[in-house]
Amino acid sequence: MDVGCLVPFGDSADLARFVPRVATGVEERGFGSLWLGEHTHLPVDTRYPDAGDKALPERYRRFPDPWAVLAASAPLTRRIRLGTLIALVAEHMPLALAKAIATVDRLSGGRVELGVGYGWNPLEMVNNGIEPRRRRVHLRENIAAMQKLWTGDAAAFDGEVVRFTESWSLPAPVQPGGPKIHLGCSPSERNLADLVATADGFFPHRGLLSSDCTADIARVRDTVAAAGRDPGSVEIGIAYSGTSWGRADLEKFTRRLPPVDELQSLRELGVARVVCSIPAGPGDLFERSLDAWRERADHAGVLGSPDPVTA
Repeated sequence: MDVGCLVPFGDSADLARFVPRVATGVEERGFGSLWLGEHTHLPVDTRYPDAGDKALPERYRRFPDPWAVLAASAPLTRRIRLGTLIALVAEHMPLALAKAIATVDRLSGGRVELGVGYGWNPLEMVNNGIEPRRRRVHLRENIAAMQKLWTGDAAAFDGEVVRFTESWSLPAPVQPGGPKIHLGCSPSERNLADLVATADGFFPHRGLLSSDCTADIARVRDTVAAAGRDPGSVEIGIAYSGTSWGRADLEKFTRRLPPVDELQSLRELGVARVVCSIPAGPGDLFERSLDAWRERADHAGVLGSPDPVTA
């Protein structure tokens, strides 16, 4: 099982110092992957679903570009996978995004993973030129267009919302056909149809699943099999928040970590990846939280020995 870290970089204003702390800190402790979220901007009138009048944490104003941060992390590491969880692929021009992702894959020697999702902020979509009700078709076609470009051959695309003439888009990714694509979403019928059609992995937040993970995972695998795909070809991952709505501290973080028996159960179910969000500050909270997450994973027997060697 890959045990990874999702880091909300919006909690840190000093990226030049924080990026090396994160990249080396995650790799040195033996974790397998580093993941970043994405928001292109935060519209002032944003309201988080089901949050009432509660204001969003300020970090939502400060999301750096994930591909720039992952590009900076690539030469600082040699082993960990570098990915997005999630990237708002529907809100981008696929020609530009395909090149950015391929470039980071080159810089990292083929270590990129692409976690994608539909997004939850309608205003963010509208400001990026996307009709929220059409986000599914944008996501599907953007992925399909990027995969054609990632072959390294000249490619054209003539879809419902994505169109471009025959074009070169180089460099091609190191990974043949491009990075693996993981769909972060709930296991609804429509979402699973998109999973079968577009993705290599199912990677929801734990809160999007029911209390019975076993049933949810079985449903995903049954849906994949019914569509004629090998269920083993679709990786399953689960992400945990690790932080509360307010400012995190180590005690709150530790309380929100997945229990040992749950981690062991997920491994027995064949879950390939488990990721926890690590608070970025203040002080050395990031490092102490990394250590707490590593201790929990180690206690569950799902993580190997730390690797002290970095690039």
